Amino acid sequence: MVLSKKIMVGMTIAALMSSTAFAQESTSDGNSSTVTYKEDYFVPFQPVTLHDMLRSVPGTAALLARADEELTGRRVRGFGSAGDQILIDGKRIAGKTNSLGLQLKRIQASSVSSIELIRGTKAGLDVQSEGLIINVIMKETASTSVTTWTVGGEYVDGGKVNPLAKINHRGEVDNLAYTFGVDFALEETRRNFNDKFFNAAGVQYQENTLTSVRDREKIFLNGGIEYNGSAGDILRLNGQLEFDDQDTLELDTQSDLITTTITHLAGNPNDDEDFIAGNVTTIERDVAHRPFHWEFGGDYERRFDSIGLWKSLFVINHGKHDFTRLFSSGLNGATPALYADNFATRTHGEKIIRSSLTNTIATVHTIEAGGEVAINDVGTSNRVANGAGVVNPNSLSDIDVQEVRFEAFASHNWSIASNISLQSSLDAEWSEITQTDNLNDVPDFSRDFFYLKPRWNLRYDVDSQNQVRVTVERKISQLDFGAFGSNFDVEDGQTDGGNALLRPEDRWEFSVAYENRFAEDQGSLSVKGFYNAIRDHIAKIPGNDINGDPTDDPTLAVTSIPGNIGNAKEYGVEVNGNWRLKALNLPNAIITGKYILRETDVTDPFLMVSRPIEYVQKHEWLINFQHDLTETGTSYGFSITNKGPVGMGGGTIGFRTDVIEQWERTIEPKASAYIEQIVFGNMKLRLDLQNILKAKNGHDKLLYASNISNGVIDINEIRAASEQRSVKLTLQGSF
Repeated sequence: MVLSKKIMVGMTIAALMSSTAFAQESTSDGNSSTVTYKEDYFVPFQPVTLHDMLRSVPGTAALLARADEELTGRRVRGFGSAGDQILIDGKRIAGKTNSLGLQLKRIQASSVSSIELIRGTKAGLDVQSEGLIINVIMKETASTSVTTWTVGGEYVDGGKVNPLAKINHRGEVDNLAYTFGVDFALEETRRNFNDKFFNAAGVQYQENTLTSVRDREKIFLNGGIEYNGSAGDILRLNGQLEFDDQDTLELDTQSDLITTTITHLAGNPNDDEDFIAGNVTTIERDVAHRPFHWEFGGDYERRFDSIGLWKSLFVINHGKHDFTRLFSSGLNGATPALYADNFATRTHGEKIIRSSLTNTIATVHTIEAGGEVAINDVGTSNRVANGAGVVNPNSLSDIDVQEVRFEAFASHNWSIASNISLQSSLDAEWSEITQTDNLNDVPDFSRDFFYLKPRWNLRYDVDSQNQVRVTVERKISQLDFGAFGSNFDVEDGQTDGGNALLRPEDRWEFSVAYENRFAEDQGSLSVKGFYNAIRDHIAKIPGNDINGDPTDDPTLAVTSIPGNIGNAKEYGVEVNGNWRLKALNLPNAIITGKYILRETDVTDPFLMVSRPIEYVQKHEWLINFQHDLTETGTSYGFSITNKGPVGMGGGTIGFRTDVIEQWERTIEPKASAYIEQIVFGNMKLRLDLQNILKAKNGHDKLLYASNISNGVIDINEIRAASEQRSVKLTLQGSF
């Protein structure tokens, strides 16, 4: 739907001029602009969990969407100074696999005292602000015993009904509070694919239809304790066990439309393939994935009168993924016969401890200094055999990578004036990465890195409603340790090379943001401009075995590996807004919007032309709407976004080049909706509709007969894919 300029202007003016029946206490602590939502604000919404409470606060939708990604914490090594922008009592959760999104749904609403929305810098918090931080203040003494539970089921189009259940309990004994919970679910994911293949003359020679069904059974066991000492010291411990069985069956029907021979397939002149008109080949791919994770973490804090507040947090976790893949093929109705099997294992683990000391000097200077030690371990092994059980020696690999990282950091918060605050920090990071080949008798390969990472953030409160923020920061990316070693591709029978010489990406990020908070808590609007200068950008580069050519001419390459391709840049604008629709006589309705326009540029190492950064979307947006009818206990809403999964994006998201191929990927908007009703006094019956638009995506892939720089197209593959819709019905309550 496209709104006219008059409607959009009218809505904005109405928002700026309207007043609210839900005005909240707005406080300024001299370091940041803070809005506090006290316990009585949430009473009409009858929340059961902390997640329910946050949904009713304007401006939280985007952060909640990010927190709801279960595995977010696993993507970043260590803790670092950045992190989740939703804190509990000013502190992050001491967990990585025990993710924030899951925790928000486990904390009972009855245990929460208030919720703070902090814009800009504030001293004493566990993370540095990225614009907005949500700080949840817990009650010092909560209910002696509270149990929340959820039961229900989910149905996927064309599938079956799968049950789910959750239970979480919190109790207190003297100064000790404890929690434990169980999350159980059977999940089903169904995807459909349609692939069309064209030869160099543009004639379609094959069409494939593929269905993918993944069945998942997961059980998460979690627990925690919190001890509040008489001297004010606090100790928290938490842990989680994950049992997770996943089975995926793909059925690929490949129909030959014309009789032809495709030569030089995937750049290999010996790999010719014949296609016979009328032939139908059925390919079955059966994948068993058996992941298992455990994690134990905690934090401790104590205030010393003479030196300030000491905080420590730690995490130890381990995960193992076993993959068994079976490949079968049958021609023209014949029963598919096994032609290859693949067994692979990936392990990962972290050991992290971070400590800091915070002190305030003369009320306007807050200094924090500390250090962090993190040890990351990643192991990969692989083996492929044919239908007769003969192992392909080129497929064998068994590599371990370990990173030992030390970080020393210091930050200074200076309240220059009641409305001006400057946060400056410096992190010094040293790391050693060691790679061990367990199959080949070669020495361990080790490399050292050292980086200084400064950051400055200036906040200026123009008045009680307007704020300007300026941030300059250096960031160092996390390396994908799996890219260090080679991997065998079962489908094309080739080894994909790795690169043990990879360096992290080095980014200088600059941003200026302006935010207006509407009068009487009617919402807010912020605009941020950003520019990122990137060094050592990572993408595919020519392999180091370029036909023995001593000049390493990229136009002669026949293989590629991950590598650093030089400088890149990224710049654009981000707009965030939320509005309580009192002007439309809907005081309990909130609409949230987010839009990012992003331009990127890098020099392609194969074509030597300027192109966008791989798989980074130019446009990204989110619209979220929620309406609470407190009189009837009804809530409903919807969300639509073009933000795709990791590694992809929204809309047309640019392309990736390789030595013999070029990809252009697309993904269309994804939408969901819900309706919730309070029943039986204090229970919530909720209906969720997910993947309403079937999460459509696809790609246009060009394979070249030789090096991509020669421009000789061999195959053009066009894929259209979608994920099936699902319906979830749950009943939630507490006692």
